[in-house]
Amino acid sequence: MLSILRVPVVWVLSALLLAACNQTRDASDAGAHAPPLLLISIDGFRHDYMEMADLPALEKLAADGLKADSLQHVFPTKTFVTHYALVTGLYAENTGVVANSMWDPERKSRFSLGNRDAVSDGYWYDGEPIWNTVEKAGKTAATYFWPGSEAQIDGMRPSIWKPYAGDTPHDVRVDQVLEWLDLPEDRRPAFLTLYFSAVDSAGHAHGPGHPKTIEAMVEVDRALGRLLDGLERRGLYRDMHILLTSDHGMQRIDLDRYVLLDEFLDLGQVNVSDWGPAAQIWTVEGGPDADEIFQALDGAHAGFRRVWKKGEGPERYHFDDHQRVPDVTVEAELGWMISNKPYYAGMQRGMLNGMHGWDPAWHAMHGIFIASGPAFEPGERLPAVRSVDLYSLMTRLMDIAPARTDGSIAAFEPLLASGERLAVDETHWQCGAETFIARTAPGSAALHHRQSVFALPRVESASGARFSDTGVEFWNKGTEARIEIDGRVFPDCRKSPDRDAG
Repeated sequence: MLSILRVPVVWVLSALLLAACNQTRDASDAGAHAPPLLLISIDGFRHDYMEMADLPALEKLAADGLKADSLQHVFPTKTFVTHYALVTGLYAENTGVVANSMWDPERKSRFSLGNRDAVSDGYWYDGEPIWNTVEKAGKTAATYFWPGSEAQIDGMRPSIWKPYAGDTPHDVRVDQVLEWLDLPEDRRPAFLTLYFSAVDSAGHAHGPGHPKTIEAMVEVDRALGRLLDGLERRGLYRDMHILLTSDHGMQRIDLDRYVLLDEFLDLGQVNVSDWGPAAQIWTVEGGPDADEIFQALDGAHAGFRRVWKKGEGPERYHFDDHQRVPDVTVEAELGWMISNKPYYAGMQRGMLNGMHGWDPAWHAMHGIFIASGPAFEPGERLPAVRSVDLYSLMTRLMDIAPARTDGSIAAFEPLLASGERLAVDETHWQCGAETFIARTAPGSAALHHRQSVFALPRVESASGARFSDTGVEFWNKGTEARIEIDGRVFPDCRKSPDRDAG
């Protein structure tokens, strides 16, 4: 992290003043000469997609640097929510971006991805995105598509930005990024973004693992290959940082697993601002209150996982405090969709085969994370990491002071400090009838249980190894462990021979 030093107001000794000035200059020079950082998103690229196809560019990046097992995002796992959380290090309740479609009760207005005026209106975005942090540090940021980058946030935009145009060919995007890197050093961006949507589009249309989805993966990988070749020719590939991410995973869906909300509520008496894996419901004048909506939905269908009123949801979701968090949220089981009768009547089997938006701990919702560059050793590996931690990582790599964040550098600190490849250990734990797998590194752990994977940074502990995030904790010492998830404690955990998690 860049140390910010101030020259003393009172000139007590000229030697002290000179030293202070020199220290300030040294710190500024370090930030000025930090290598460029390119942040890439492959929308909808699930954590296991690399196992499904020959993807030489992605494989090269992973071999030349760090690859995490997966990337755990924030709730809900929707494109604008997760992309903006990644570049701010903040959960949805602190960014105000709580869905792809949102209702704002103060403005009494609606946000949707198709509303270009709303998308480019900074009112909808709280927190400080990384491009603003870069610009405040006196550097240049350039974004080739990224949710939020079209808006003036806190009176700022990136120096260079592009309004979203989904039909822009991949090669055009890549070539523009390379042209930006060709600028003279005093004008060259210190931070850049690059975004691809083809894998997400194919995943929605055809489902994860479908040949058409794999074709889209190969297409994006070819574009990445063009990028890496261009960086190699410029002598930049080894001398800049590349962080490759995705915003969520993908789950197969079908028409047999839809819950129709109007079977339980009069939709003319409520305001539903978002649908899908989680429905966001608002009270309206003359309609049922939040308690009545909760009573009507709680336990009403096997496809409902849980229903909660504002302020009563899972603590680890961090989905409580903002004005745009709805009065009632109903969350579906994995693979189930929440819809309404008119929409469902217009659906045809096979029209929509993939979706995202469920619990971010569910493994199917995890994305990908790869990082290469001077700070990372070839072949470095980590367990699953949290997306809210990437803002802290980026500010560290660019040697600039961060804004307030919900994330932590803990998962990355040991590997950044050591300059060596660090081991990832795997242990299996039997906690009564439940089985867990813990994958641990010096600064973090991932706890695998059934269909969930919880990414946990390491925290200080007087005894044993303790890894903790809001609502989830894993502590172990020798052959004993203690695990807690969403208030449920799993006692008497004992290390067991290797076996699959239950």
